[in-house]
Amino acid sequence: MSVLSQGGIVITAYLAAGRLGAIAACLLMGISPWQTLMVSMLIDLFQIPVYGLVLEITKRRITLPGRFTNWMMARTEKVRTRILEKESWKGMIHYRHAAVVVVATLPFRGFGVLSACILAVMLGYGRIAGTALIMAGSLIGSAIAVCVILFPGRYFGVL
Repeated sequence: MSVLSQGGIVITAYLAAGRLGAIAACLLMGISPWQTLMVSMLIDLFQIPVYGLVLEITKRRITLPGRFTNWMMARTEKVRTRILEKESWKGMIHYRHAAVVVVATLPFRGFGVLSACILAVMLGYGRIAGTALIMAGSLIGSAIAVCVILFPGRYFGVL
């Protein structure tokens, strides 16, 4: 099978079932686990700038009425002060790095890179820090997915 057709199958599986589908497609085609991990990482690495660009464009282009913007700013500040006043939330602020990594780790469709990008933007991370955290989560999630698919597949003789 040619590289082009294998790439088409992997991309189709990724679009249909997310990271888990792409990893399963790679392993079923006989690609080694290390190469499968790299393919998954490359697909996720390609998505981050695309989602970041979309988020930046929508943040700049959407203009809201002044009254609504003022109300939102006041409401945001009110919620922020309530959160900072509570002792339980003060400890949670230290774990915001882990939150981005965990969201990027999740292999389910609709989570992963897109949700982690949105969370990184909401938490105020820059491009480099956000990308590093998202890729760390992607690496962990991809490694877990490879193990979850590979070992039972070898045990039952499918792979």
